[in-house]
Amino acid sequence: MATWRKFPWKKVPVYVASQLLGALVGAAIVYANYFHAIDVFEGGAGIRTLKTAGIFSTFAADYMTNVSAFFSEFLATAILVLVIFATTDRGNAPAPAGLLPLALFITFIGIAASLGMDTGFALNPARDLGPRLLTSMVGYGKAVYTFRQSVSIGWIISRGTI
Repeated sequence: MATWRKFPWKKVPVYVASQLLGALVGAAIVYANYFHAIDVFEGGAGIRTLKTAGIFSTFAADYMTNVSAFFSEFLATAILVLVIFATTDRGNAPAPAGLLPLALFITFIGIAASLGMDTGFALNPARDLGPRLLTSMVGYGKAVYTFRQSVSIGWIISRGTI
């Protein structure tokens, strides 16, 4: 937004921090609601494995390589951004009143149906990183960052949306 949409660069750090904190708090609320169910599913209090980490963050399917996961996330994000820019550009004919949310909803459902199975379609780095930070705090440890034995920087690069 700051690059092409005249969003002030001085607001970017606050915007990014707000998105990250919002995702972390959202994941904390879900965890607070379901931690007893997670204990039962995992086989005891405080046991945390990647079997339940997928509730909070996105993990690529077993058949996806890191390059494939990157491309899938990049493609999904590019489609969403393209539709948002096209529908909100003042140079284009405006959408009829009240139809912009419907257009974005249909776009999101299309992305979810076509690309969601591969990587979980994070689409937003904060939507993935915030919950991963929470899972680290509540006992999942570094396993959420070293999925498939990739190093942390490899995990960040494979997110594709950054």
